[in-house]
Amino acid sequence: WLKPFRLKQLAPGPVCWTPVYPKVDAMGWTEINRIEWAKKFLKELFGEARIPLDKTEGATLSFFRVETTGDCALAVRAGGEPRPIFEFRLELDWKVEQPVDNGKSIFEAKGQIQVTEFSSEDIASPQMKLICDNQLPPGATPAFKALMDKLNAAVKDSGLPEVARMLADDFVNTLKKQT
Repeated sequence: WLKPFRLKQLAPGPVCWTPVYPKVDAMGWTEINRIEWAKKFLKELFGEARIPLDKTEGATLSFFRVETTGDCALAVRAGGEPRPIFEFRLELDWKVEQPVDNGKSIFEAKGQIQVTEFSSEDIASPQMKLICDNQLPPGATPAFKALMDKLNAAVKDSGLPEVARMLADDFVNTLKKQT
């Protein structure tokens, strides 16, 4: 599908390749590689995010590991609006921190959001899978199971839509400015 760059042989003999960029097609579109920018941007976007979760008592969702695989480019034409071209898979390791005991302690729930497909063909609907770690922390009583279930449900109801919005709005709008 999308190739981040074309290759050209430098000299006869053993094969030595070097990237040739940018690529310009017959219609005047220039394709600009943005994969390194995209990986860095997504890591910063999610790494700095603190998302308050609805239907909780002040719980916040944050991400402590962001892994991105895929391709990203920007098609640009003089006088035209840039067109993003990308296909990604992301693994977002998350944690939710919920103050308990009148703010004297913090209860944590953890898990992973797998964005199995996020592409320029369907920007508004990234395919996501929520994985929750249902192991209670050491020393936690079984009463905390209900709190963990509540926090996991909040990630599903509030966190997943916010991740989709961050990808479709924050990422795509900033990508369009990377000409």
